[in-house]
Amino acid sequence: MLFLGLFLQSSASVSYQEGREALDRSDWQGAVEAFEQVSEDDAVADAAIFWQAYAYNKLRDADRALESVALLERRFPNSEWRDDAQALAAEIRGRASGEDDNDELRLMALNALMHADDEEAIPILEEFLRGAHSERLKERALFVLAQSGSARGFEVVAEAARSSSSPNLQKKAIRYLGVHESERSLDLLVELYGSITDMDARRSILQSFMIAGQRDRLLGLAREEPNEELRARAIRLLGTMDAEDELWTLYEQETSEEIRKQILRAFMVAGDQERLLAVAKNAAESLELRKSAIHLLGTQDADEELWALYQQVTSEELKERVMHALFISGNSEKLLLVARDKDESIEMRRRAIHNLGITGEASRPMLLELYQGETAFELKEQILHALFVQDSAPELVELARSENDLELEKKAVHWLSLMDAPEAKAYMMEILRR
Repeated sequence: MLFLGLFLQSSASVSYQEGREALDRSDWQGAVEAFEQVSEDDAVADAAIFWQAYAYNKLRDADRALESVALLERRFPNSEWRDDAQALAAEIRGRASGEDDNDELRLMALNALMHADDEEAIPILEEFLRGAHSERLKERALFVLAQSGSARGFEVVAEAARSSSSPNLQKKAIRYLGVHESERSLDLLVELYGSITDMDARRSILQSFMIAGQRDRLLGLAREEPNEELRARAIRLLGTMDAEDELWTLYEQETSEEIRKQILRAFMVAGDQERLLAVAKNAAESLELRKSAIHLLGTQDADEELWALYQQVTSEELKERVMHALFISGNSEKLLLVARDKDESIEMRRRAIHNLGITGEASRPMLLELYQGETAFELKEQILHALFVQDSAPELVELARSENDLELEKKAVHWLSLMDAPEAKAYMMEILRR
């Protein structure tokens, strides 16, 4: 149901949103990394796997793209993304079948060169890189050169990292330099970061700094990089590197609200509930930053802290954000407490019911119990809508039959008229025969 899909999309995790943003700017590697962070039980986990396959395909990494498609089919056999994934797999296989039949043999030969003498292997690999071969094979040749540990092998990889003639090969070379972790590799990465203007390549260098464990270097860029997008990237990578104390110092010094939001996301990546909660509780922080911190706490298994915060804050906007965070964490019980609480405003109770509706079938008994005990028209109306969102046709039919309030019965019938369920159609016929 499209309506339900839109609500589920709104609950997408931060990582999923970052992945979609990376796709929008054609940052395929960034998209792969963001979608990798989406939790298996996230409402959009299947979509994340599909888009990861899509990004791998854009990177011309057919093997990983097909692995992602297989993962989607195995983990989510009934996903709405399955047909799209199968079409993508067919496209990839069709392209692969048209490639040189000798590619697999060449790949085996390249792998064999890893064990050959450097003086013999490196000239062969250099010549191979200059030839008209697929990027997949050239990437493998670069990998073998990077693994050689020889001075000439390093120079060839460095040349590929400097060259923008093949962006994908350039990014692979930059990554191999990060894995190498030698002083000369890091010096070259620093040089390249200062001289390259291509944003994708610069993002790849930041990733290589993270791979090489260069926390101080990333921290320096997080403080001083003039480009906000690259600053944000450095900050997010620091979130994977146990740099919470340094990030907190940076947060307290930073004046840009957007950069402070990125630091909060880094705390989420690092699992630092304490810092997120400190921002969420701090009345001196801006409303937007507090809302961001609360939203991120919803991904952190911090239900009790969120519930305590809900009871402390007075702003309805913050209360609403806490409820949404509880929805993200899947805590229907706390949402039910709000929905039942007659001391809460009607609007807050309506929002709690709305969130219960989009948590899925598990909350259906709660909604039915609420309906039977509720007297407020607005809340009963919201419960009917929540049941519609859950495709609960049998339950809506029963409520319509038993409802004495004609206006509420009309509301139930309205939602049933939009459903394709056999129970809904049968009830429409029942009404016509009255």
